[in-house]
Amino acid sequence: MSGTIAVAPDKRWSAAGWLFEWAVEALAEDLDDDAAVASLREIVDDNLGWLGLDDLSPAVRAEVLRRIRTELVDRADRELPPTLPNRSEAVDLLRDLSRLAENA
Repeated sequence: MSGTIAVAPDKRWSAAGWLFEWAVEALAEDLDDDAAVASLREIVDDNLGWLGLDDLSPAVRAEVLRRIRTELVDRADRELPPTLPNRSEAVDLLRDLSRLAENA
């Protein structure tokens, strides 16, 4: 199974389900909007495999984009275990997501 984050209508990022879920959970953490946190957690809990950033409120969307651009790759470097198979490829995929977010 895989998951997709639609950064913009024409900019989509797809990854293995576990990496998609890790990214969505990381983005949900510490958001100030309880409804958005619940929505992101529902995506993971129900294995929906899709996060469209345009479905978020403008303020939450801006915050999520900021986190993707500035925090997600560093967090992966810190948190993903060094023994994780294909770890460097997973971090590279998150870099791809970060690049998409820079242009959104």
